[in-house]
Amino acid sequence: MPETKKTTLTERPELEHLIKLLDDEDENIYSSVRDRFLSHGDHSFIYLKKYINDENILIKKRASEIISILNFETFREKFHSVSADKENGILEEAIFLLALFEYPEADIEYYKRELDKMAGDIESGLLKINSNHKKLDTLDILNTVNNYLFFEKGFKGNAENYYEPENSYLNKVMDRKLGIPVTLSIIYLLISKRLNLPVFGISLPGHFIIKYSDQEEEFFIDPFNNGSIISMNEAKEFIKKIGVSKDDFDNIPYLKNSSDKEIILRVMRNLVEIYKNQNDPVKSDQIEKLMENLS
Repeated sequence: MPETKKTTLTERPELEHLIKLLDDEDENIYSSVRDRFLSHGDHSFIYLKKYINDENILIKKRASEIISILNFETFREKFHSVSADKENGILEEAIFLLALFEYPEADIEYYKRELDKMAGDIESGLLKINSNHKKLDTLDILNTVNNYLFFEKGFKGNAENYYEPENSYLNKVMDRKLGIPVTLSIIYLLISKRLNLPVFGISLPGHFIIKYSDQEEEFFIDPFNNGSIISMNEAKEFIKKIGVSKDDFDNIPYLKNSSDKEIILRVMRNLVEIYKNQNDPVKSDQIEKLMENLS
């Protein structure tokens, strides 16, 4: 993010003039206005921050666009740094960095504390079940997590507005309790990591689920559908009925655990398609370039 500097007295009148033209419907005028804002660099960043939640939708959109352009090189460096030496262990850092790409004012530490609190609440619930020091059954653990996330907290899949970009930014998913399969799965994964649960992402064609897998048991969990649980044996029995052998099932490539990079890249591919469909080439191109820094 650009270094904070005070806007000079000579710059402020031009910035105040430019903001009045920011919602002009003539794309040529907007292009010129954008270039002038960009020429002021950090000063424009500071000035435009107060307009990223403006009631005027066009001003809000264009202010965010200019800020994202100003931020872009910084984000490229950060994404490269995150992924330089690690394949796993980067999911939380990368998904919140992506949130700052769209919402530069988001308080990421607040959302991390919220994840900590949710994990603590779930742990307290598990301790109540385990009051007699019995070994917790895996389904007791998963049902406790599911009941908390999807019924007590109210997280759910946004089936009605599946292609809203907010569904792909974790801060907005946590604010609205709405998401798509991959982002709801990410919340499940980040909380499971805090609880030391052996949970992994599974990237299916057109869907994303998670898998609980220890030395004794495996279960598939679908966060988009209130955490519905299917045991590995149930899954194998189902595919047997439709003519798929056990060996073929075991070797299905998209049932393998996804790495953190693969998960975050899936979120970013979703956003690229969303922004292309919204005719927002600036953001789609930027995210594609950020993806290069994760490859």
